[in-house]
Amino acid sequence: MDIDIKKGENMFFVGEDELNPEAYVSYKVDDDGDLIIDSTEVANQLSGQGVGSTLVNMVIEYAKDEDKKIVPECPFARAVMEREEDTKKMIK
Repeated sequence: MDIDIKKGENMFFVGEDELNPEAYVSYKVDDDGDLIIDSTEVANQLSGQGVGSTLVNMVIEYAKDEDKKIVPECPFARAVMEREEDTKKMIK
């Protein structure tokens, strides 16, 4: 499945615009400039297709490019990050 993921204001999303996404992962920036993933949501029609994991991985790649750590407040994001040793090391 080919998913068109877009970057919005402190989020990555699927859909026409970031105000009404079909799926999204949102984050905040902490005082150190690191990213706090606070929410991951996927609409029912996209559920079970790996969209949520793909969105979290977009934040991970963004954080790597920016040399940032991640605070996964969202339990789903934490579970995705804990699957791999290299992403575990990015957890703040």
